[in-house]
Order: sequence, then C-alpha cells, then structure tokens
Amino acid sequence: MRLTATSIVLGLLVCTPALGADPSAWFPDLTKLDLKDEGVRVWYPTDRAQPIVKPPAYLKDVEAAGVYIAEPLLLDPGHGMPKAALACDSGPSNDPSCRLLTKPDDPDAPGSVIFESPGTDFVFASSGEIYTFGANDSTYDHRRLYRFDGKRFVEVAQPFRYVGIDGTTTAPLVLTSERVSGRTKSDAKHTLATLPAKTPVTILLNAVSGDDEYGQNADYLVRTREGLVGWARIPTKGDGTTIVDGLRYNGD
Repeated sequence: MRLTATSIVLGLLVCTPALGADPSAWFPDLTKLDLKDEGVRVWYPTDRAQPIVKPPAYLKDVEAAGVYIAEPLLLDPGHGMPKAALACDSGPSNDPSCRLLTKPDDPDAPGSVIFESPGTDFVFASSGEIYTFGANDSTYDHRRLYRFDGKRFVEVAQPFRYVGIDGTTTAPLVLTSERVSGRTKSDAKHTLATLPAKTPVTILLNAVSGDDEYGQNADYLVRTREGLVGWARIPTKGDGTTIVDGLRYNGD
C-alpha cells in the first residue's frame, strides 16, 4: 500500500481527538493576561513586555461609542522592530479583536497597525510568530498563524482549516468522494453516502479556497461514526444554524 501525504493526514484526523481550548498547555512559558471586559485572553513573553501606565487619550472616544477597549502592554515583536502597543477591543457587537500599534497614541496613523486579527485568544510566541484563536463571527474556532513579512504580520495560508466539532445531522446529509460545490443530480457519481437525520458526525476540516465575502466556506470534510470520510456541503442558514447540530454561526 502506497501512503501519500493526504492519506497520512486523513488517518491522523480519524483517530485524533479535537484540540483543546486553552493555549496555556501549548505555551507554558508565556504569561497569561485576561481582558475580561474586552472578551480577550493574551499570552506573551514577560521579558519582552512592559505595562503601559498611562492609557492613550483615543481610548475614551472608543469607549464612548460603547466598545470596551484596552491598551495594556508594550510588546517587543522581534524582527528588529521597536516595541509596539497591544490594543484589544470587544468590537461593536461582541466581535473582539487585537492589534499591534507602532504609534500607541494614534492607531489611525499610516503604518501604525502592524498586526490585526479577530479572535478571543492571542499568543505572541517567543519565536516572533503570532497565533490567534476564536469562534467569533464564524461557525467554528478559526486557528490562525501570523508571520512577519518585513513590514507587518500577515496570515500564513493553510491548505485546510481545522474544525473538530462533533454534531448530529438534523436533515439528510450527502457525503461525496470529491469536493463538489453546488452539487446537482449529475454529481451522483461522486456520492459516498447519504446520512439520514439524527446521525452523529465529526466535522474535521473546512475548505479554504472558495470563501465568500465574509470568510465563510460551506464545504466541510466530515467523518462518520463508522470512520468514513467525505466532503459535505453544509451552508449556514439565515438564522445562523446548519443541518448539523453543533455547527452554527457565532455572531450577529
């Protein structure tokens, strides 16, 4: 039997449990900061950070708009860059995010923002890379990696996004042997299985290519309780739910 990279990855996914939800276990040497009002947790190297004693004036304008915001630290992002201010806010509708600002008093100044990402958990690793996690404004926890490109931190492209959600179908769900977006009757040759309602499934991966304007994609790699793996088209409904109980949009 010839093993390919794809078959090895899929084999690991079949037998690997979902990832945990607390980065502290993965980065034990980092210090944790809990910004409860902003809905954000941050991990950072203590020896590369210093507290901001006097909050900048612009924070009052943001708070007046009904948004919780904090600028608690100056962080050394590495890569020969000067220290940048960490600014995190709750967003206007419970959609938190964090940024790194080279101009702590003026986030709107050209070149001030060198990192920006939605999320609820942010890890500023000693390696100079940034990991972000969070299910806000998405159907699952989007795990992202950012790397410095010489000017700012940009997201590293992934072949798939990991999902790791166990759920139950609320309507028949068709699994196909190939990713077939917008299936029609002529695509029956690709059908692997048709799962009836109330079937337990695990959502393993989400496709990356083909995102809509909101960064969402309805093509998921699904594992059945028998261990079959196939693609399924699972769009989000207008009320934020899908036909898999446990996979739903988290946001407004």
